[in-house]
Amino acid sequence: MKQLTVKSFGPVKDLVIELKAVNIFFGEQSIGKSTVAKLITILTDYYCLNTVIIKKTEGWKQQLKAYDIDEYDHGKYSVIYEFEQDNVKLRLNIESGKVVSSLQKDGITITNKSAITKELSRLRPIFHEELFFNKLKETLSDVEKKDTKEVLTSLERLACNSLYIPAERIVFSLFNKLFPALALVKESVPQYLLRFALDLINAKSISKRFDARLLNITYLHTNPNDYFIDGNSRRKYLLSQASSGIQSTLPLLLVVEYTLNHREYSSYVIEEPETNLFPEKQVDLLRYLLRNVNKEGRTITITTHSPYLLSALNNSLFAGSLFNRYGVAIEKSLSAILPKESWLSSNSCSVYSLGEKANGDATYCKSVVDMETGMIDSNALDGASLLLSEEFSKVEDALLNL
Repeated sequence: MKQLTVKSFGPVKDLVIELKAVNIFFGEQSIGKSTVAKLITILTDYYCLNTVIIKKTEGWKQQLKAYDIDEYDHGKYSVIYEFEQDNVKLRLNIESGKVVSSLQKDGITITNKSAITKELSRLRPIFHEELFFNKLKETLSDVEKKDTKEVLTSLERLACNSLYIPAERIVFSLFNKLFPALALVKESVPQYLLRFALDLINAKSISKRFDARLLNITYLHTNPNDYFIDGNSRRKYLLSQASSGIQSTLPLLLVVEYTLNHREYSSYVIEEPETNLFPEKQVDLLRYLLRNVNKEGRTITITTHSPYLLSALNNSLFAGSLFNRYGVAIEKSLSAILPKESWLSSNSCSVYSLGEKANGDATYCKSVVDMETGMIDSNALDGASLLLSEEFSKVEDALLNL
């Protein structure tokens, strides 16, 4: 169980959410989706979480700055994170920057910071054990001969287990040429962008050739240039000449493929994966993410504006509910329509609408999963189309009133 409660933090007014294996947040612009996504990234990352617990207010300020939301660290606000796993219950209470943490294990309350972080570290998943410990050994070998800051940075990267994939991915299509300049001004660049950039650079160094079937291209990396081969014409082009959809989506695909095989991320937080994609491709991308990320205990959180993603997600929930009800009797028929890896149970999926305008009342945050059907409420799916239908009817009435 993971629950996040936020009150009056920047654009986030009043929010209580349960984080499950798959979490979707939608709503209009500037309503707080990115802020919520960044808070989730910080609090589901064992390194960031331990930093906040140990360093308290200073650690909290460090994490907010790393994710470029430190401007909201003023006034009266509240952030509460509750986490329960394997008879361990954590409660992190942050009131206007003041941090109080407590942990219960087998009914015994622990308030010592070191003891809390020790218990949390035991819960941290490791997906590539041999690779992880080899990197740790390499980092710590001859440590006295290495720069202390660089060693600590390497250890931090090993310890981080939550990945934030920003919406501004299109700029990273030219990142090889931009990296030297960013390295010089890295103190003024948000750390979450640098972290994503480094994962992308590592992905490119490993994936010299990558078949991005979803985009119908083959990616080629020949330092310092990036190319792609068009799946239809078989012609080779510079990546900078690709469509905006390719340039936005390819970095996401490269980083996901790389990190699933080489990093220890258990939480993936993705901003607007549908950016610049045709609706059909938006659906394909969602199913790719569900198929590849939503497994082995990993969690995925998505912010979106796309009604197509919501409709596709609803189909996954519908298929999951039918399978739960009818089992093998319907499994073959469903598999012919929708890949089984894309089926979802309402117990493993949260969908929230943010914003009073989106919810049509004074509610800032609302779950739109119907408890009876286990699917997304039809009003949430049809909200935009209903508004347009009403507008169309008014235009018709104007004609009739002539």
